[in-house]
Amino acid sequence: MYQRASTDGLRALTAILIAVLALAGSACDRAKERMVASQDEIILERRPDPVYDQLYPYYVELCAVSQFRSKVTGAGGVPGHAVMYLKGACNDEASPYPQLRRCRRVATDPYDPEHGAGVSVNRWFRNVNWIATPGQALFYEGGLSPDARLTRAQFDATIRKLIDAGVYRGVELHDYPTDADERSLEDFIGRSSLATDHALRFARSVFCARMPITEAMLGDVIDFLNELNHEFATGEADYEWSGLSDNCVHTLRNSLAAASIWAPTSVRVIKLRQLFNLAIPANEFVNLARLGAEGPLEDYGKVYDDSIRRDALVEFDWLPTRHGALVKTLPVFAENDLYDTTLRLFVLQSPFRRGQMEHAVRLLSDERFVDVGANLRHFEQVYARILAERDDEGFGIASLRGDRYRRVRRRYYAYIEKQKAETQDLLARLGPESPQSR
Repeated sequence: MYQRASTDGLRALTAILIAVLALAGSACDRAKERMVASQDEIILERRPDPVYDQLYPYYVELCAVSQFRSKVTGAGGVPGHAVMYLKGACNDEASPYPQLRRCRRVATDPYDPEHGAGVSVNRWFRNVNWIATPGQALFYEGGLSPDARLTRAQFDATIRKLIDAGVYRGVELHDYPTDADERSLEDFIGRSSLATDHALRFARSVFCARMPITEAMLGDVIDFLNELNHEFATGEADYEWSGLSDNCVHTLRNSLAAASIWAPTSVRVIKLRQLFNLAIPANEFVNLARLGAEGPLEDYGKVYDDSIRRDALVEFDWLPTRHGALVKTLPVFAENDLYDTTLRLFVLQSPFRRGQMEHAVRLLSDERFVDVGANLRHFEQVYARILAERDDEGFGIASLRGDRYRRVRRRYYAYIEKQKAETQDLLARLGPESPQSR
């Protein structure tokens, strides 16, 4: 998590980046402006239709949340924060510290506590790496109506809801910054956790890449996260957050890598190398959104040559570029007594090009990647095109690559056939009267 009190390493990195930009002949102020999305560049609300939860039993949402600016305590870190929501994973109430379990049922109501859990890393946790918040209501809206006005009374009531829900059960803290006479869990939540680990829309706008996964993949994500917290809760070492090498993004990215969604990123790289391998929340949101929408699905050779995609296909019968991969945005509560609601979303990109920002705006503007019906129709056509262009007569030369290449190729086309049938089934379930199916 990126907090107000930056580490020396992060300050040094910022200085290096600004110096490099200056040497490149670009004014520092203009360069920094190019790294931050303004209010008029981002579509502020794009929600998947509620029917989505009836179609997909398990999914992950990797989210970037904007910088917060409290009217009382000041601003958070410029890069914002990264969080993740897992449909199908729930808080394990039997554990003495934060752990996840499979939800007891496949819920279709996103505000059902058995629907899923939101996962967040906080730099002030000492004996765990992450906590989980039950259900989307507490995680995104803090239990308030989506169009409510945020008041101090509601803020304080949400703190009590989180404690009563057992979100902080067994969690021990480093000495976090406070001007209170004494530290307490309520003080910590109000200063350093609420609107960062949950109740995100109290202070931040939210940008998520949603991707359906299999039950087996969900199990691997849960196992990775549980083992991580178990290591700190039962071991001798405390969790020590690092803005460069072990922040909120590293945990979330690597939990998805455990399920072969993409490659992991190291948390043990020396600082000089880590400067060229930064984990920025908004960049990871864009990376996952692009992977789900536009990866090399149609080229079997590229799928095979990518060890991560090949493993996902062979182990889980799954590829990341797929139907159901959508993007969504949720705005900060506009009626707000506690926070400045002006959007500030940081992305790391060249001062001469705005590629990451352009990708985000393009995907959020395309119905194929925000509307479930348009998305299903798009991928039905993609799968049909792959099957229509299959060339078995010219396969002889390619087959010289060996038996494994041929076996995986057969599996690839069987997978594409199954995905095409599934999109047709899901479109039929939407029904001809549904606006999403048209």
